[in-house]
Amino acid sequence: MMKRKLLFTIIIIILGCTSSWGLVHSDNIKKTGFKKSNIPTFFIHGYDSSYRAERYMVNSAIENGVTNTVVRANVRRNGAIHILHGYRWTNKSYNPLIEVNFVANHNRNYSRYAFWFGKILERLQSQHHFKKYNVVAHSLGNLDLMYYLLGHEKKTAQLVHQVDIAGPFDGSNIDGFRFPNNRLAADSRPQKMSSFYHFLLNRKKKYPIDQVHVLNIYGNLDNGSNSDGRVSTTSARSLKYLIGNRAKSYHQIEFKGWSAQHHMLRQNPEVSQKIIKFVWGRNNGKAS
Repeated sequence: MMKRKLLFTIIIIILGCTSSWGLVHSDNIKKTGFKKSNIPTFFIHGYDSSYRAERYMVNSAIENGVTNTVVRANVRRNGAIHILHGYRWTNKSYNPLIEVNFVANHNRNYSRYAFWFGKILERLQSQHHFKKYNVVAHSLGNLDLMYYLLGHEKKTAQLVHQVDIAGPFDGSNIDGFRFPNNRLAADSRPQKMSSFYHFLLNRKKKYPIDQVHVLNIYGNLDNGSNSDGRVSTTSARSLKYLIGNRAKSYHQIEFKGWSAQHHMLRQNPEVSQKIIKFVWGRNNGKAS
């Protein structure tokens, strides 16, 4: 009984500290300010996931006053797209957020997801006439985005900010390309490459040059695994070889410890603050 009470007390203290941390940094964001525009930001979830995985980051943006508009784009199993408005997207909207939600979330058909993402982009662009957009992707959502950017689809808008969180660019422990002893060369080229890394590498020249600000966030449990429990730091960092020399700016940030676990990264308050500053801050495009 005493152990349960002690554990409960520790959890309350941790939650209290996390909440206070969020409030302090929320005030800092509001003081330093952020840019308002009609540029939307799309959140893309990963394997066996949904828009709910994006909610913490979206709510952080709302609480910080970054946006007044949230839209959900549901993609059904047959590819039909249904747009749901949490807050109406009007001519008074600023920094609108779009939660992408793939109902069929248990396969790794990156080309199909890339095609669907392109259709969402086209649908909303035809309605709201934006010319630029941002993306925040988590886990396998990063591969959906990369297949879209490096695929053959006609691009309807220009990507400005790309935030990659826990990206398994060269494999993970759920796709058969774990590569536990893999290494990166000095230029970040991985020694062992997955089939989809080869696919992306052969198309790297399709990535827009000197256009996109990239922030690559990855986790390290700091327990000797050199991973976030699912994606190795090597796999996450291999993104740099694919697009680093073509991006307008490229930044990598490593988070360590229990809060850097694969699924925890998307609920990490410090990660959310990094995203807000990078995408919407006065000095956006810079990782601070």
